[in-house]
Amino acid sequence: MRARLIANPTASGTTGPLVDAVAARLATVVEVEVMLTERHEHASELAALPGADVLVAMGGDGTVNEVVNGMSAGVTLGIVPAGATSVFARQLGMPRATAPAAALLATAIAAGSSRLVGLGSANGRLFTFSAGMGLEAEATRVVDEERHSRFDGRRPGDLKVVSAAVRTLRRDGFALPERMTVELAGRRLRCSYLAVANQYPYTYFGRIPVRTAPRAGFDTALDAAVVGELRSRDLWRLVMYGLVWPIHAGRGDRRVAYLHDLESLDVTCDVPVPLQVDGEYLGQVERVELRYRRDAVRVFTPAVPGRAPAPVTAGT
Repeated sequence: MRARLIANPTASGTTGPLVDAVAARLATVVEVEVMLTERHEHASELAALPGADVLVAMGGDGTVNEVVNGMSAGVTLGIVPAGATSVFARQLGMPRATAPAAALLATAIAAGSSRLVGLGSANGRLFTFSAGMGLEAEATRVVDEERHSRFDGRRPGDLKVVSAAVRTLRRDGFALPERMTVELAGRRLRCSYLAVANQYPYTYFGRIPVRTAPRAGFDTALDAAVVGELRSRDLWRLVMYGLVWPIHAGRGDRRVAYLHDLESLDVTCDVPVPLQVDGEYLGQVERVELRYRRDAVRVFTPAVPGRAPAPVTAGT
């Protein structure tokens, strides 16, 4: 079996010796070639190259997203987290630390422990755990611009995202006006901020899970939190529901609609609105088609004793 290790050298936890150590660990169970990304979207190009049965994404969620969007049918995904957060890897049960994750992945490859996972897409771009429009995406844009201006190209920490979100709120007078219309199954919902999740938790703030979509899971389709207009006196909902008590996902809230197990939804914007997927800024859009792709990718997961492994060649 041939594996291609695609490593992002600008990821916050990636160093040359660490890449070598991960490659050496994987080489105990598969034939390994190492390729380093050199620019934005390069991981997708490397993933699309023929000759690999396994693609291992080493980096943060952006690297994983690019690899997933470049994969061909019949290839299985492995993940070695080496970024600031690595949400998707943690959702799959992988540890945050790179070396233990590499060891666990090698064991999973040897055991053939894998599963099919559904993914979301936004205007055709696959995402592994989240897509967002509005406040969060605007904060992602600010952080993305800062990352590209830095000498080492590394992503700023989570506090920078929070700071960017606060600056965005200040610019809008600490309010979130409705600028979008969400349409699904004959319903039309006005929206200021949209969060779409493929799994729970939606994301992490350091080690803290964000509870935007607590009912999302790999066994269902997409979940969405549709936030209506919020004035300054209503902004407490963002913190309370996201970090403390997600009651919007249960009994509901008159300003926050929770939608569960969605195969599709469409968004039309009054003005261009920023869009992000998996923490990567995709630009401003006027319309977005969000879709669920069942069994979109086969991914290695930690081996569970007594569970029969699925065939690695089942396809993506």
